[in-house]
Amino acid sequence: MRFLVRADRDMTVVFEPTAEEVSLKPGETLTVEWFAERADGMVSLEEGDLVVSAPSGGYTRVWGSDGAEIYVGPDSGGDAR
Repeated sequence: MRFLVRADRDMTVVFEPTAEEVSLKPGETLTVEWFAERADGMVSLEEGDLVVSAPSGGYTRVWGSDGAEIYVGPDSGGDAR
């Protein structure tokens, strides 16, 4: 599954289970892709932070507004920053 996160204010996106954090400014986006056979991933808003939890047995990859991959865990691509 692939989805887009677009910030309308300063915000932090937290990726679980790795607890990696990405800060966004208004207008910035993240493209998030889940790789898994199960569809039980979750996105929630907790105390102003967006929390993206990977599906069971799966992993998450993320790309910033500039198209560069962002490191959010060991399954991020080799070019992740």
